[in-house]
Amino acid sequence: MRSMITFALHLIVGRSVARLTVGTSCINDACSAARLTISNPPVNLFDKNVISDLNESLIELTGDNQTKVVVVSSDVPGFFGAQIDLNILGSTAPPGVNASAVLETYYDNLNLLLSSSIIFIAEVNGRAWGAGDEHILRMDMRFAGPEAQFGAPEAAVGLIHVGGLQQLTRLIGPGLASEYMLSAAQVKATEAARIGWVNSAYPSPEALRNHVNKLATRIALFSFEALNLTKQSIAEQGPTQQALRRDRARFEALAMVPVVGQRLANIVEISKNQSTEWELNNNNNIVANLY
Repeated sequence: MRSMITFALHLIVGRSVARLTVGTSCINDACSAARLTISNPPVNLFDKNVISDLNESLIELTGDNQTKVVVVSSDVPGFFGAQIDLNILGSTAPPGVNASAVLETYYDNLNLLLSSSIIFIAEVNGRAWGAGDEHILRMDMRFAGPEAQFGAPEAAVGLIHVGGLQQLTRLIGPGLASEYMLSAAQVKATEAARIGWVNSAYPSPEALRNHVNKLATRIALFSFEALNLTKQSIAEQGPTQQALRRDRARFEALAMVPVVGQRLANIVEISKNQSTEWELNNNNNIVANLY
């Protein structure tokens, strides 16, 4: 992991830090408002590289004592973040990958979004399926552009939306959460805004970017202490860590069911290893091809 000195020098000289799949740049001059950009073409699959790069970025930003607000976005057309690389969840991980270690880092990232003193804002103008949706639901705010879509395919596979189900239920209520989660629905930006999945939706990428940058810059004017304690107070109204741990245990129990492993293998094969064509309509493709 890069040292904090190297990170600071990049911010001062180049105003950006780039890893393999996650780039960091400044929104305001002081860089108290920053942007993380996920870049893992063609679909921003949450593979081992994204998971590792995001973890390093979150740890560095949380520890730099400078950044107050972070906007998370994508530079891959059509995708904010696809699902997790299903090869990681399969019975055998890809060569060189310790599946359990990758998953631990994945959960660490979700917890960092909740526990960090930084305010996280999701700027979504593409598909946020599965892992992508779990990450935005752990952030403090979510805003959508015209190409945004949201959904969780897990029920169709035989799993649960472990990283985001508790937060989504709090946002939209148990009835709507049941409707969308149990049917593995695909939800467009305007509908997501109407029900509260996201804060609001914007008619163009430019309008979305303008709103998010202005909001982040305004929030960054205020003190660390006020922002952090406000975030903590709001978080107390949400699901407990115990509830999240129980959901993780449920997910892991379901993942051990043989038919679930077979479904994952079938999806990898039918989708041609999670190709762009498949991921564009991921949830509906799973339902259409497995049932």
